[in-house]
Amino acid sequence: MMEKYDCFEERLQHYQHVLTDEQMNEARKIYRRAQEKNVEAMVELAYLYRVMEEYPLAVYWLQKASREGNSEAQFQLANCYYEGLGVEEDIQKAFQLYKKAAKRGHADAQNNLADMYLNGEGVPVNYREALKWFKEAAKQNVVEAMFTLGIMYEQGIGIKKDEKKALDYYLKAAEGGDLDAQFRMGSIYLDGLLGVEKDVSKAVEWFERAAEYHHIDSIYNLGFLYEHGIGVERNGKKALYYYKRASLLGDYQAKLNIASIYEKGIDVEVDKKAAARWRELARRQRENEYYQ
Repeated sequence: MMEKYDCFEERLQHYQHVLTDEQMNEARKIYRRAQEKNVEAMVELAYLYRVMEEYPLAVYWLQKASREGNSEAQFQLANCYYEGLGVEEDIQKAFQLYKKAAKRGHADAQNNLADMYLNGEGVPVNYREALKWFKEAAKQNVVEAMFTLGIMYEQGIGIKKDEKKALDYYLKAAEGGDLDAQFRMGSIYLDGLLGVEKDVSKAVEWFERAAEYHHIDSIYNLGFLYEHGIGVERNGKKALYYYKRASLLGDYQAKLNIASIYEKGIDVEVDKKAAARWRELARRQRENEYYQ
């Protein structure tokens, strides 16, 4: 499904209001290099087509680059088959392509392949293979793989439980920026888990790090800690701040907690009308979730 240059140029013109002249010219160069069988350019052109939401054209170029053994093309093509973008959804093909890319050392493909082994997608569940590929991905600093390894060692999934290894992987993932791992570290310090001494101040630090990037459970937990004065000085206004952020992200319980703070006047003026308004918002959310 190769597109002639005139058609590509016409399509490119639709984006001239968001692309600089330099970017437009670079796109043209990429197109020409791809036509000249430059494999890296094929992958870049496929990316351009994905941005344009021209998925069948993206798939065409990814298939060409994949046949040349390009691991990034194999990974991206696997994503297309997994999500059904530009091709019919095919989990088996996605698995095969992730495996090819993983064997060539593609870190994200290793992580996705491990996920498929862990969850039995396109292949029977195989914890040994999942562990193997998560470890390969973790060696290449894929934080999602580190976090999953933490879960596997904590819960003993396909391997003997090891709290120290679980903690080490959670910490590495959290320090690498994985939000779920940062939330988990906060929970570990909050409850004194995995052999760690309870330390609410450290829990707050980890929750705050994840909350900066809108991790809903971390935001909610900060609201809860400030509402009840757990390890921090009680502060109803701060609790409201965090609960309102969580509610905007769709947290049902946060809305009820806001109503409760207004009803009880926890460090704020009692406001029955505000409480009723927040309870109504919670009711509507629950009703909408029920009918969806």
